[in-house]
Amino acid sequence: MDTEIRKHSTTAYLKLIILSLVGIFAFFIDIPFPAYTIFGYSVNASSTILLNHLTNIVRALLWNGSFKIMPYVVLAIAVYGLIDLVIRRKKFFSNSLNTVFSTMRIIGVVFLVFMVFGIGPAAMHETRDALNGQSIAAFVLNGVLITISISIPLATCFLPFLLDYGLMEYIGVLVRPIMRPLFKLPGRAAILLVTANLGNFSIGHIACDEEYAGGMMTEREAIVISTSFSTASIAFLMMLARNSRIMEDHWNAYFWSCFLITFVISIVGVRVFPLSKIKDEFKPGVTPNPEKPYKQNLLKAALREGLDKAEASQNPGKAIGHIQKATVAILASIIMGAGFSTSVGMLLYFYTPIFQWIGYIFRPFMWLVQIPANEIATASTGAAIALLEVTIPSLLVSAGEWSVHVRYMMAVVPVSAIIFLGSFIPSILGTNLPVKFSHMMIVWLERMILSIIAAGLFSMLLFGIPG
Repeated sequence: MDTEIRKHSTTAYLKLIILSLVGIFAFFIDIPFPAYTIFGYSVNASSTILLNHLTNIVRALLWNGSFKIMPYVVLAIAVYGLIDLVIRRKKFFSNSLNTVFSTMRIIGVVFLVFMVFGIGPAAMHETRDALNGQSIAAFVLNGVLITISISIPLATCFLPFLLDYGLMEYIGVLVRPIMRPLFKLPGRAAILLVTANLGNFSIGHIACDEEYAGGMMTEREAIVISTSFSTASIAFLMMLARNSRIMEDHWNAYFWSCFLITFVISIVGVRVFPLSKIKDEFKPGVTPNPEKPYKQNLLKAALREGLDKAEASQNPGKAIGHIQKATVAILASIIMGAGFSTSVGMLLYFYTPIFQWIGYIFRPFMWLVQIPANEIATASTGAAIALLEVTIPSLLVSAGEWSVHVRYMMAVVPVSAIIFLGSFIPSILGTNLPVKFSHMMIVWLERMILSIIAAGLFSMLLFGIPG
C-alpha cells in the first residue's frame, strides 16, 4: 500500500467507509415499513427511502394528525427570515434588482399569514376542483411550504454523511479525467457539482463565489457551475416526486435520471451562448491557484483525498449542528420566496393566460416526445411556470388523472432547467459573481427546451410509449 495512505488512522478509514454508507443508506436504499397511526392519522405500509419515511412520520406528528403545529413552525421560520432581511437590509436592498426580489420575499410572508390564519383575498381561499377540492392557500401551504420545512431539515441531518467524510472527495478524483473534456471544468468542480445537487443551490453559489474569489476557478467556470449544476436539492426532489405521485414507485429511477439529464444538458450548455462566451479568466487582482492534475494512480489518489477529508472531519453531531445552523437562513429565504412565487404563480395560472401563452413555445417539443394530446397544454404551461417557481409544475399534476409520463416530466424539467425567479436568482445575485440577469434568462430557455426533450425520451425509456 502507498505510504501516504498507510499513515492515516484507523478512525479515518472507519469514517470514510461506515459514515459514508450511512449517507448512502439514508438517501438511496428502499426500506419496507409497516402501516402505522400517529395522532389519529394512518400511514399506509410502504417501501421507500429512509428520508421519506421520516418525512411521513414528522408530517403525521406535526400536521396530518390531530396535533397541527406545522403552519406556525413555517410562519416562525419566515419571520426569522424577515428579521434577517431587515437587519442585513444594506445587502438585500443594495441595488434595484435585489430590492425587487427582497420585496417579493416580504410579500411572501404576507401570503403566508393569509394561509396560516385563513384571511386575505377570497381568491386565495376558494376551493377548486383542479386542486382536488383545496384552495390555493391550503394547496400551497400543505403541498409546498410544510413539505419544504420538514424535508430540507431532515435531509440536511444526513447530508454530512455524504459530504464530510471523504466520499465526495474520493469520487471527485476519479471523475477528474472526464470533467475537462465533458464540461470544460476542473476536476475539483466535481465535488461542487455533487455538493450543490445534494445540498442546495445556495451552497453551490456560495462555494463558487469563494473559489472564484480565491483564484481557484475562472469567471466562466464559476458561473457555469452556478447556473448549470447548482440545482434543487434532494429534499426538493423528494417534494417534487411526492407532489407528482412518483415517490413511492419510481424514486430511484427519478433521482438518477434527473441527475443524468441535468449533466447531459450541461454538456451542451457550456458549448453555446451565453456560457461559451464568458471570459475564461481569473478574478482581477487575484493570484491564480488552479488545481494540479493527477497523471496516474487515480485510485490511490482518490483514497488519499478521501482519507484526508475523513481525518480532518469533525464528529457527526457537530457536523449536523453546523449545517443545520446554516440551513435555517437558507430555508427561511426559500419559504419566503416560495410563499410569494407559488401563490402568485397559482393565481396567474387560474386567472390569466400568461403562462399558457409562454407555454406555446414548448408545445412543439412536447409533441416531439409524444406527450398525449390532452395533456400537452398543461405540460407546456407547467414548463413555462417553472420559471417562476420549481414546485408549481408538480402541483399541476398532483390531483386528477395524468399519465405517468407527464407526472414524471413535471418533476424533472424544473430541476434540470435549474434557473427560476423564486429564490435561485436572488441567491446567485447575492454573491460577487459577475453574472448577468439576461444571460440567466437565455440559459433557462435553452435548458428548458433541452429538458423537455431529454425528460420526454427518458419517460419513454422508463415507462414505455405514451398512449
